[in-house]
Amino acid sequence: KIVDAHNTPFANEHALVTLFVARMSANASPWGAVSTATEFYYQRGRTDIVACTPDDLVIAIEAKLQDWRTALHQAFRNRCFAHRSYVLLPKPIALRAHRYAAEFQRRLVGLCYLDNAEIVLLHDAVLCEPVEPWLSSRARTHIQSVGAAE
Repeated sequence: KIVDAHNTPFANEHALVTLFVARMSANASPWGAVSTATEFYYQRGRTDIVACTPDDLVIAIEAKLQDWRTALHQAFRNRCFAHRSYVLLPKPIALRAHRYAAEFQRRLVGLCYLDNAEIVLLHDAVLCEPVEPWLSSRARTHIQSVGAAE
């Protein structure tokens, strides 16, 4: 494992996202079997990972290597279409961010990291109805179209 100056084994955000999606796709997610896609674009931004559970719940995940505050803001924004929204960080940064668990709780956003390629939930996201259900439908369509293309 190569560790950079920030004590993270990930060379870049893409590497973190790729490994996380691989774990989710291997049915090793805390949410059970999910369908996934990356790079979901919508009017307010771009979500790194979107997933859909068998009961049609949409999960959004914002990944960052360092800046957990920006990721938290983005994850909160993703609640407009997601039933659950999370911040994904490398383990050392996630443990540091977890000191501010009240900020995550206040925004109903979860916090997770990968530990030896296993997904660990430090703080679970609160299940909420999306403010914009039509956007949830768009996220599901994006997941289906990406899955069909692979």
